[in-house]
Amino acid sequence: PMGHRLTASLRIVLGALVALLVSHALGADHPVWAAMGALAVLQGPQLQINFHRALQRMAGAVVGATFAWMILVQEPSVWTIIALLFTLQFATELVIGSNYGLGQVFVTPMALLMSHLAAPAAAGAGMAPERVLDTLLGASVGIVLAILLSTLDDRHHVAARRRPG
Repeated sequence: PMGHRLTASLRIVLGALVALLVSHALGADHPVWAAMGALAVLQGPQLQINFHRALQRMAGAVVGATFAWMILVQEPSVWTIIALLFTLQFATELVIGSNYGLGQVFVTPMALLMSHLAAPAAAGAGMAPERVLDTLLGASVGIVLAILLSTLDDRHHVAARRRPG
């Protein structure tokens, strides 16, 4: 129903805004990464899915940013980066539909490598730790808001799935 869609949209906007403002207040160079982290987490239709998306996004960002950092410290040529982007895009398309976390492992270095291509002097290996911190911040904001704005039914559903037997 339209009311549910509107409520979900407002939750997503609120989460992205809070993550953006917190990241900006902390002095991050790319606060939009935090906003995207919150947005991705809050897109799940159920609280349990929000939890899974948060964990997968955080883990994927850590692994992917580490991979990007290992590449960028080598100072690869433009053509090497382009070839890596092609490979990462292909890998992302293969896995993102079935495994969100693994998809993030490929998406994160793509974003960092494209940023490096766009601004090589300003965007190097030092972006990787910020990407991780902004993603952790955004996903954390997203999950906190998902819990705070969840329904009692959502919370009961999560609790019931956690009980053994």
